[in-house]
Amino acid sequence: MPQERRLTTNADDQRRAVILHGRPLVLDVDGTLILADSEQWNDPRPLPGAREFLARLRKKGRPFLLLTNGTARPPDDYIGRLRAAGLDVRPGELLTPAVVAAELLTRNHPGEPVFVLGDKGARQPLLSRGIRVLDRREATTARVVFVGWAPALTYEDLTAAARAIWGGAEFWTAVTARALAAQGGRAPAMGGALMAAVAHVTSTLPRLIGKPAQEALQVAARLLGFPLRDLVMVGDDLEIDVSMARQAGCTAVLVRTGTDRDAPEDVADLSVTDLSELLPFI
Repeated sequence: MPQERRLTTNADDQRRAVILHGRPLVLDVDGTLILADSEQWNDPRPLPGAREFLARLRKKGRPFLLLTNGTARPPDDYIGRLRAAGLDVRPGELLTPAVVAAELLTRNHPGEPVFVLGDKGARQPLLSRGIRVLDRREATTARVVFVGWAPALTYEDLTAAARAIWGGAEFWTAVTARALAAQGGRAPAMGGALMAAVAHVTSTLPRLIGKPAQEALQVAARLLGFPLRDLVMVGDDLEIDVSMARQAGCTAVLVRTGTDRDAPEDVADLSVTDLSELLPFI
């Protein structure tokens, strides 16, 4: 059933205008802009107000980035699917955990080899930055193991990742989430399942690179060219989007079109039914 739209007062409108005035926005995708079938974004369907919201941001010249935990596809492939669904998103405007990992590796681990347990979406952003990505035969020499999305986990993949970690490699993961908002309800997060398998085998907790890790939001702030505290994070998930913004000290906006549709009003700085409620304040 469609959600009932809440009545607002002049005071509510003034508060929304103050919160959103001139600030750069970081937008979640699944459950905020679209609902798709899975992390692969087959047949993404725009949520109410999503097309209009992005068009308004573009028209007003407002800085924004999309931040997703998906690594099933390279960023440009994801963007192509969003554009096919009528959303005005352009190259360079979407960050995935693999993009964040590439930024961190380039800054903090220059020249160090990485073993990627993942498909093209997890590997390509690293390769495009000149990072050496190892195959299974070389995995034991990796300094970092990065786990993203893959269509299947083989025993050979698991063995290579585990031996690298047992040998001293850092264990990074794109996501720890168990599920995401999708068509027909929630869908399993494959990346989180792969992470859990590696963590179980190695008895090692991973370093989270995707949301709600602060590194993800810090990379977004650097790319936007604004201090972290100036950002407005817009998302549908309390444990991921809102908690990340809270920890960073920036503004959190909850959109009730995805995971947390029935959360209390006061859990975020601003709570709206869908993105169309924000249009008058952009």
